[in-house]
Formats: sequence, structure tokens, C-alpha cells
Amino acid sequence: MASRKNRSGKTNRRSPKRSAGFAGRLQARYDALVAWISAHRWHSIVIAVIALFVGSVLGGYWIAERLDLRSSDQVARDTIEEMKRSASSSAPVVAPKYSRIEDLPDFPKYSEAEPGKPTPNVEEKPRVKQVAAAFSAEQTWRRNALPFRDLKSRPLIAIVIDDVGLDRARSKRAWELPGPMTMSFLPYAKDLPEQARAARARGHELMLHMPMEPNGRNDPGPGALMVSMSDAELRQKLLIALESFGGYVGINNHMGSRFTANRHDMEVVMRQLKPRGLMFLDSRTSPQSVGDQTAQEMGVPSIVRHVFLDDEETLDAVRRKLAETEAVARRQGFVVAIGHPHDSTLQALAEWLPTVQGKGLALAPSTAILRKRNGWD
Repeated sequence: MASRKNRSGKTNRRSPKRSAGFAGRLQARYDALVAWISAHRWHSIVIAVIALFVGSVLGGYWIAERLDLRSSDQVARDTIEEMKRSASSSAPVVAPKYSRIEDLPDFPKYSEAEPGKPTPNVEEKPRVKQVAAAFSAEQTWRRNALPFRDLKSRPLIAIVIDDVGLDRARSKRAWELPGPMTMSFLPYAKDLPEQARAARARGHELMLHMPMEPNGRNDPGPGALMVSMSDAELRQKLLIALESFGGYVGINNHMGSRFTANRHDMEVVMRQLKPRGLMFLDSRTSPQSVGDQTAQEMGVPSIVRHVFLDDEETLDAVRRKLAETEAVARRQGFVVAIGHPHDSTLQALAEWLPTVQGKGLALAPSTAILRKRNGWD
């Protein structure tokens, strides 16, 4: 380009164009984007919707995580403060004074019987003699059974005391009564091995009182088997209970009116009992129980409860139930009666037990009933 001279005679050259700055470049890109969006309107709408969706999801997760962390921290702080207040105001620990879980402070109320319904006695029809070869002589129930020889000369009465172990004082009163009886220990009682040894040393047979789900809102206690549990959960709960102490011959259900009516869940239980050589006592807390039937079908030795001694916790009521127990024993040759370490029950048993032999009856452990029921020597 030819240069021009100014009035002074000097050559005047044009300055080169300056390059666009950051703002200019940004403006240029924005203009290009607007032009592209105008030319591709539908593509732009789809991309914008996708971007909004992804952003909302990621943002929602981030916000939820922040809120959860804050709430967790608050819960932790509140828990620590509550523990501090409880520690500063806690009273000295007092030894237990209760024989039943429903007597313990802050524990939910429960009953072995259906709410508002008396538990009927159960009597059995004559059974066809079972083949004992299905059960090995090395079965655990045989190894832990109390020796008992005379199965045939007299009607047999087995007294099973449930809920043993919670109240040390009343449990001790129960196993200091003359036997043989069967003491069924709750698996969540304290010092179970020690208590079980003491009961066995007094000449009583041992059983595990396994908590199972009842009908209604009654709480069977910690570690109960529930129909909502998976098979793996049921096995784990049962295994923990089975390992709580040793020397027992089998298990019977604590509550369980709902659980024992569920065939599948009872099959899960029986599959754990059979390889361990344990027997099952169906407490029959509900007429719908399939426990005994399932046990028989799966080759688990079993017996059933015939009489509940203390649905009504008065001395006269327990005495009447003991009289019914005698009558059932005379009619079918054996009977299983279940009671609990209540004051009225313990007093009635203390009066009645010394009279059994004089009435032509025999007090027997639960395994003797099992053998007589099935015709085993």
C-alpha cells in the first residue's frame, strides 16, 4: 500500500489491526453458538433437556448426601448427650426380682396363650408304634436324657417349667423342687451354663425355650424367630440360641402361635434340629400349630404339650390343672404339662409333687414321654 505524506512532509503509515481480546473471543463464540442453536433448534432442545435431567440427578444426590451427613452428626451428638445424662442419673443396679419377662420394667407384655382365649388341653389318639431305627442311639437327646427305666407300669407325667433363667431366685426355687422335671431355659437369660448345671445337678432334664413369633402384638423377646425373616436369618437366630448353653435334650417354642403355624419356617427349624440329634416339644400355643406334624414328617423326634398349668395365675386354678393333668395321664398313659416359675405354680407344685407316686402315677422327664409315645425302649 502506498504511504501518504502528511502536511509536514513525513510519511504516514496505517497501524496494523489489534487482535481481539478475551471478551471479544467470548462474544464471537457466543454468537456462533446462538447461530448454531437457531439453525438446529430441535437438537438444541433435546440436549438442553438431557443436561437438565443429569444436572438435577447429580445435584439431588449431592444435596441428599449433605443433609444425611448433617442428620447423622446430629443423631450422634444427641446419643452421646443422652448417654451422659443417663450415666450421671443412673441408680445402683438391683438384682432381678422377676420370674417372668412381662414382670420386668420396660419390657412389653406377653402371654403364652392367645389374647383373650384360654389354651385348651390336648389329648392324643393312640399312635402306631414308630420305628426307632430312624434315630441313632448316639442322638443328642438320648445322650443328655435323664435315665428312666419304668415306662410301662404307671402313667407318666412330665412337668416342663418354661421361662427358666430370667429370675434367678424363682428359677432356683423351681429346680430345687423334687424331680425329675424338665427346666426350659430362655436363651437370653444370663449365666445360662451355670444355671443349667445347677438344675441338672438337682436331677432335672434341660430344654431350650426358643422364642418364636406370636399372633397379635405380643413381643416374644430378643432373638425370636419371625415369619418375616429369610431362611438364612432364621438359621442364624436359631444357631445363636442353640449355642447359649449345653446339655439340653431339645427345644420347645416360647409363644410362637404365628410362627409354628407356618410350615415352611418350621421345616427350616427342623432341618437344624435333625442333624444335631435334638427333639422338639410343640408347646401348642395355637391349635393351628404344625410343629409336631412337621417334626414327625422330617424325622425329628417330638412330643406335644397336653396341659397348661397356669394360664390363670391363682393357686386354686393351678391345683385344678394338676388334677386335669392326672386325668389325662390315666386316660392316655402319659401327659406333658407346662408351667412357669410363678409363685402360685411353684407353691402348687411343692404341695402336689410328693403325692404323685402315692396316686399310682410316675413323674418322668420329657424324654421318657418321647420314648413311651413312640413305643421305644
